[in-house]
Amino acid sequence: MSHALNGACHCGAVRVSFESPDMDAVPVFACTCSFCRRHGARYARDPNGALHVTAAPGVLGTYRFAAQAADFWLCEQCGVLVFSSVETPDGPRATLNVVGTDIEGLKDRPAQSMDFGEQAAEDRAARRQAMWTPLTLVEASPSA
Repeated sequence: MSHALNGACHCGAVRVSFESPDMDAVPVFACTCSFCRRHGARYARDPNGALHVTAAPGVLGTYRFAAQAADFWLCEQCGVLVFSSVETPDGPRATLNVVGTDIEGLKDRPAQSMDFGEQAAEDRAARRQAMWTPLTLVEASPSA
């Protein structure tokens, strides 16, 4: 049985539901890159779970930097970094910013500091495919 935790960006235009069969085992990490540090991002992921994102049409913007390998999704209304994603052979995978989306039960969990800056591109892609959460992204007006 999967458990779900729900959250949203600051203005509510982007809503998320993070599912995991074992929420107590979900790791939270803080990426040490300059972009994630500046956003105060702390990410959760579960390859056996699911991330469902519903965003008002046109509200999500993406940013790519450095290796140009991942999209960082921000709400263009309130500026919150919501999640990052990649396309994999198994479909889109993501990590959820639990601080930006105010996810109770995960946002205050201690985060392990992670530095991926020196990781080879092939290793980075394999890690994301194996460890990130399957993603469903829908553009629709989120219900209140």
